[in-house]
Amino acid sequence: MKAMRTPINKSITRSFISLLSFGILLAFAACTNPMDNKTFRTADTQMLDEYMADANNNLTDFLKIVDKADYRGMLHAYGTYTVFAPDNSAVQDYLQKTGKTLENLTKQEAAAIVGYHVVNDTISTSDFAEGRLSAQNIQKEYLLTHTTTQTNGNISYLVNRSATIIDRDERLGNGILHTLDKVLIKPNTTVAGTIDALPDADYSFMKQLVKDTHFDQVLANDSNKYTFIMQKNSVFAALGINSKDSLINRLRKNTPEITNTDSLLLQFIQYHCIPQRTYIRDFLISSALSTMAPKQVLSFKMSKDSILINEFIIGQLNEKGIQLDRTGVCTDVLCSNGVVQEALGQLEVKKRKPYRVYWDFADQPEIKALKGYRKVGTSVPFSDGELSEMRWGGKGAPKVTYYVGGWGGVKGQWVNGDQLTFRLDPGVLSWMEIKLPLLITGKYKVWFCWRRANPGTFRTTFKQDGEDDQVLPTVFNLEDYMPMPTTDGSNAEGKNTTNGKLDFDKQVQQGWKTYTPKYTTSVFCSKLLGTIKVTSTGRHTLRLDALTTSKGDGNYFDMIQLIPEDEDQVWPMISADGTLVNKDTPYWQIYPYEAEPAPVETPAP
Repeated sequence: MKAMRTPINKSITRSFISLLSFGILLAFAACTNPMDNKTFRTADTQMLDEYMADANNNLTDFLKIVDKADYRGMLHAYGTYTVFAPDNSAVQDYLQKTGKTLENLTKQEAAAIVGYHVVNDTISTSDFAEGRLSAQNIQKEYLLTHTTTQTNGNISYLVNRSATIIDRDERLGNGILHTLDKVLIKPNTTVAGTIDALPDADYSFMKQLVKDTHFDQVLANDSNKYTFIMQKNSVFAALGINSKDSLINRLRKNTPEITNTDSLLLQFIQYHCIPQRTYIRDFLISSALSTMAPKQVLSFKMSKDSILINEFIIGQLNEKGIQLDRTGVCTDVLCSNGVVQEALGQLEVKKRKPYRVYWDFADQPEIKALKGYRKVGTSVPFSDGELSEMRWGGKGAPKVTYYVGGWGGVKGQWVNGDQLTFRLDPGVLSWMEIKLPLLITGKYKVWFCWRRANPGTFRTTFKQDGEDDQVLPTVFNLEDYMPMPTTDGSNAEGKNTTNGKLDFDKQVQQGWKTYTPKYTTSVFCSKLLGTIKVTSTGRHTLRLDALTTSKGDGNYFDMIQLIPEDEDQVWPMISADGTLVNKDTPYWQIYPYEAEPAPVETPAP
């Protein structure tokens, strides 16, 4: 027999709940509520949109564009943004010049304006470097900054060479805000149009060459990105080039194999063009970039504050570099499809001999762009795809970690104080492909430099487009200690290279070499992998395939050296600060530097 249920009067129940709720409200009313008359939020710090909403900050018109673009929620939420916000006067000036009003701006137009002014990172003026910012805006474009010091000592900041920052570094809960006196305009002129607009008085010769070779049609293509490096008329004149014929005669001496005049001129112009958008800041962290001239690259190096193109002063090469202009009319000129730059000398294709390459594993564009690049204590893990010139694969999403330990004594002599750590292992990181720096046609011995730690073996393959792969013969164990043969049988561990007795020649005969000049040690190793034949000048690939297992974090990789086979394989070495050190250099003149020791007094007879 089922139990009987007593019916509940729903009206009585509702009355009871109402009385209970009223009692609770009375109880709370007797207390002081600290949240009364406040906006509920998870922090007391003002957000970007709230700062702009304050009429005292003169940014309410830009906020209206933000609202129309439907970006208010983003600028109110937690994040890391930098907003370059034009003030009300700047917005009204822009609207007047474009024939727009805040009311008739479309959502798409508003989104384009806001997206160009918001950067996906927090960047204060102290982080500004001359040229492009370290992060892109929402539209995947870089803004440029330029810093000048006034006569009164005050510093002013210019953005995209058009807008001045009139109020800077307002730190808010979700980013930083800089106020501008103008609205930033995204460039709408192509590289071809920008070149054509340059003054004839300075650039007529180069401008005509671009047209004569029909390369202006290439640079007018808005679907691709280009960097074109201009030369002034004065550069040609200084070389005695005053006509197209005189230029052709010079180019024929450098590349006699090209007999067709049109092809010769086209190669010259193509050699001035990099098929990507490249700012001064990018040149600072690039060792070489391919040009549109087939199988031809430009190399770059820093010399104090200068960027030098194609400087080859090493071994038997003595070619001074051409300076890239960092402050002129054609420096980081923004275009809709690229950038225009300027060289202060003549760029031309030449036949060159192979030269020594000391390549740091951490010489990656994305690593060089880090705020903590080469700063002691920096540790940044990378997944495959996050480094443009190094790819890898394996199981469990293996990482490659960039670490800066600085100088660590005898057993911590990493070049430039940094390293890459990864576990080369068939079950972890099973393969890696590395884009090497510029290599000129020739034969090179390949030296692999690391700090020994854990076990592991791998096979190495050199790859060139259009050529058969070259498998290097040496397979070795990463936990091996480097042999330390001496001339007198003494212990060479921890001795300086000046006073030690290490037999460098015998070490090389055994397939090893010391590459750190301050102290000799068996744990900073360099092993000869084999000899490669480079059939075309360019940037090629070195592939590592793991053969046996490792453990822990794996090993600590420092650099790869590629040395022409007919040159000294040991000297010059490279010190912990990246300086090349010649044979017989006194140890106190090798980083970290020391005071010269006092001469040893000879006892009187």
